[in-house]
Amino acid sequence: MLKSSNLNSVIDQLDADRTVTGAAASLPENNNKLVKTDHNECSMAALQMSFGVLEIAEPPLVRIRAQLKELIGKQNKFYIDVSKEKYKLDCSEVAKLIDMMNDVKRYKERLVKIKKDMQSIYQRSKVLKKRAANVATCKQRDYQRKLEKQQQEESLIGGQLQ
Repeated sequence: MLKSSNLNSVIDQLDADRTVTGAAASLPENNNKLVKTDHNECSMAALQMSFGVLEIAEPPLVRIRAQLKELIGKQNKFYIDVSKEKYKLDCSEVAKLIDMMNDVKRYKERLVKIKKDMQSIYQRSKVLKKRAANVATCKQRDYQRKLEKQQQEESLIGGQLQ
């Protein structure tokens, strides 16, 4: 990203150079005369030549400077917008993460409850199976006794008939 402070320092330097060059150009014309500006000695011809080049190049530079300022402004606005969107995404990601963690906690509680229920059902079914086995053995004994009693009665009745 271009820093507008860097651009401003370059523009200020150009403005300072232009004022020095403009002051030197206003001196009387004498190609052989030496002019002393900013501890640099240069001939009047060189100053006039640089002033002419500056007159030619200055309008496009001014236009480019305005375009650069506009681009830097748009770039800064775009950077701010992107930063805001990134912050929103970061916040939404954090919110999603918090929701997921809450879901995990809720699902873990459900899982623990289901596990306890399954253990309880297993224990009850174990007790019921044991009870059913006892009932079955009791019925078997009762049936066996009944058969024995019936056989005994039949044997008694059969013994009386003979």
